[in-house]
This record gives sequence, structure tokens and C-alpha cells, in this order.
Amino acid sequence: MSCSRSMRRLRRPLLSAVALVSVLLTAGACGDDDSADEASDVSLVEGVEVEVSAIDNTFRPEEIEIAAGTEVRWSNDGRNVHNVLPVEGEAWGVEVDDFEPGDEYRHRFTEPGTYPYYCSLHGTTTAGMIGTVVVTG
Repeated sequence: MSCSRSMRRLRRPLLSAVALVSVLLTAGACGDDDSADEASDVSLVEGVEVEVSAIDNTFRPEEIEIAAGTEVRWSNDGRNVHNVLPVEGEAWGVEVDDFEPGDEYRHRFTEPGTYPYYCSLHGTTTAGMIGTVVVTG
């Protein structure tokens, strides 16, 4: 029973990681040679849903760029309780009681802009467990 439960917990993050790597490899193959020399911590993803993992007191990836209308899914894949709070602006996010290990939170970004967020348990608005969603028109 314990092994089966462990396998189920690992299945979702593994499938998500495989899907994310596939998307990133496909996007990388379409780029021009000039950008190949530049390192980037930004995941550029188009689609209906994008996943951000909260694990080891970090958001992975830390920054994503998406098209307006895309839903972002945060999954708590670690052992600690986290939250996802906007630094400023419209109230969106998830409080501590709703984002325990194994939980998910989803938010659809409909307006172009830059949306910084953080976990108040493991960071501040400027350092620690922080992330950014960049929404393009």
C-alpha cells in the first residue's frame, strides 16, 4: 500500500516534468542562433496550462512567460507548507491553509503584465522563495 501511494505521488510530478521538458526542447529548437549564447532563467511556454512547482523552498521555474488566457498551476511537491501571494495588485494567490504538501492551486491570467509573487513563509517580496509570471498580449 505504501509503495503504491508513493508511486502515485511521484507520477504527477514526473509526467509534468516530462511534458515541461518536451515543450522547452521544442521551443528551443525553434529559436535563432543569436539567442543560443544567452542564458535564461525564464521558461517561455504557450498553452492552456503551465505548471510551477513549489519544492525545497523555491518556485520552479522561478519566472515564466505566458500568453494572456493561460492558466498557471502551482503544485506543492515538497514536504513543507507554502503559500502563493501576489507582491501587489489584484488579490490572487493561495493562503497557507490551502497549500499543503500535495495540494495544487490554479489561476488564469487574462491581462498582460508582470505578476511577481512570493511565499511569505520562506521569503519576502524581494528575496527567498519568489517567482514572476510575465503575461504577454
